[in-house]
Amino acid sequence: MFEPFERSVTRRKIRGTAVLLGSAACLLLMGCGGPQRAAPVDVELAQATLTQVLDHWKSGGAIGDLRKQDPEIIVQEALWSGGTVLRDFRLTGEGRAENANWFCEVELFLAAEGDVSPTTKTVTYAVGTDPVLTVFHAML
Repeated sequence: MFEPFERSVTRRKIRGTAVLLGSAACLLLMGCGGPQRAAPVDVELAQATLTQVLDHWKSGGAIGDLRKQDPEIIVQEALWSGGTVLRDFRLTGEGRAENANWFCEVELFLAAEGDVSPTTKTVTYAVGTDPVLTVFHAML
């Protein structure tokens, strides 16, 4: 007696479940493209960014100031954070682009707080340009 009503309820449940599963599958597939990769490094921008960062350090600026500008630059440099003074710097060579980073050797002329004569140290920086500007002291 109630058989047609039960079939219609069952069909609606099946259709509802199919729509729900189909929607869930679409949402999952949209996110399954893998992680987004950064674009290849823009070498000219990377070189300009590194020079800007080192000029800021040399002028006595704080490392945190670079995060407050637009566009922000995220910088990791333990020497700067530790209070070492940058007297001067020189980019050595052309640097090399590897995927999303540009690596450049830099000769730093450093002095501890109050030192008169600087010491020289050659370091490598890894500079990224996408999705944000980054300058890291590379530990190669």
